[in-house]
Amino acid sequence: MDNVYWHQGMLLQPQHFQLAELHQQFRFEPWLACGPPHFWGVGALSLAQAAIDRRVVEIRSARLLFADRSYVEYPGNAVVAARAFDPAWLDEGRALVAHVALRRLARGANNVTVAAAPDALPDAPTRYATLPSAEEVADLHSDHPGAPVRTLKHVLKIVFEHELDALAAHETIPIARIVRDGERLRLDDDFAPPCYALSGSRALLERVRCIRDELAGRARQLQQYKNPREMQRAEFDASYAAFLLALRSLNRFGPLLFHLAECDGQHPWTVYGVLRQLVGELSVFSERFDMLGETPDARGGLPPYDHRDLGGCFSRAHALIGHLLDEIAVGPDCVATFEPDGPQQPAQRSAQLPPDVFADRHQIYLAIRSAHDPDTLAQRFALGGRIAATDEMPQLTALALPGVELTRLPGPPPRLPRRGDARYFRIEQAGRPWDAIRRDGRVSLRWADAPDDLHAELVAVRHTQ
Repeated sequence: MDNVYWHQGMLLQPQHFQLAELHQQFRFEPWLACGPPHFWGVGALSLAQAAIDRRVVEIRSARLLFADRSYVEYPGNAVVAARAFDPAWLDEGRALVAHVALRRLARGANNVTVAAAPDALPDAPTRYATLPSAEEVADLHSDHPGAPVRTLKHVLKIVFEHELDALAAHETIPIARIVRDGERLRLDDDFAPPCYALSGSRALLERVRCIRDELAGRARQLQQYKNPREMQRAEFDASYAAFLLALRSLNRFGPLLFHLAECDGQHPWTVYGVLRQLVGELSVFSERFDMLGETPDARGGLPPYDHRDLGGCFSRAHALIGHLLDEIAVGPDCVATFEPDGPQQPAQRSAQLPPDVFADRHQIYLAIRSAHDPDTLAQRFALGGRIAATDEMPQLTALALPGVELTRLPGPPPRLPRRGDARYFRIEQAGRPWDAIRRDGRVSLRWADAPDDLHAELVAVRHTQ
């Protein structure tokens, strides 16, 4: 764009200042083009939820950056009128997407409408609108009297998806999706408009925080495998190395997601790039997904960033990360701790197993630990302790009969952490004693000379095959 030739004696006209302003915008274009991609959309938006029941879309406040670099705020430098819609547009399960439109600057035509009254400003057919009367504006650099200044307002229009073909001369931003929920209409909570910051969509920000929390929760589960003393033992179980590697990956991305979610000014493109990295990192622990989230038959996968479908992109990333986290099998499916039965039964403790443990294919283990030497503790329990259904324990004790068959294990079962002070027994799921436990799930442990600090629990782990 040509610059204005300023020279002595020229008669200043509005065109001189208009071209000078456009040339300043032109000069900054390379810097803006090399900045964050897709830098347009919603920065903040508040819609009147109750207005949807009246079949009206109404903007309460908004910060919008259009693709032509026009930045508008409402209330502020823009005006916009509420827009009614026909409920028939949502028939047959269709959703109705509302957009906000701003007419582009026309180089060879008038761009300003002089409205007769403030109420008429939103009806202007041009990009800008103004009033015939000027506002008194104070001098910001001195205490001189104010001066009358006429200002321009951007004229925004609320339009709908089926009207876009007739709006070729406008910049548009989708801001909401209306869906039918039974007999009423409502805003779709899962819809995310194009945003230049996460602050533009509550749904997007909440999804990022949900991914962060799921990642942190799984990292806390894996934390129990981080035992430096056990890693130095000669009999360290190398199979736990996968859990430690997974914990390292989660601990690498967890703090980063916390950092990104704490600032709602982050661009979605930046956050989505981190999620794609996370998918690639977690795919190391999956046999089904590759680094792009695709399966061997080239199905699924994480889609490329789509600024006009942020809800779809982040929803797919959330689901895929959830699948990948689930493939890091960690921990038992159920833990039931034995609690003392009271002073009347000082040698007995009881626990309750849920019914689904018996309905599914689970292997059940007994874990005991104490401050005493663990091997001595296990030997003493094998000689003097028993496990049985609570209602059968008195009879077994009176007749000096054993309970369910227990098999001592040389190490922890699969998916359980190695603890130096714990020893494990497998409960054999056969015979009459086991059938009695299956009836109501109430299990008792009886051990006359048990140490006072004994901690015992039943651990259920689902069969992998």
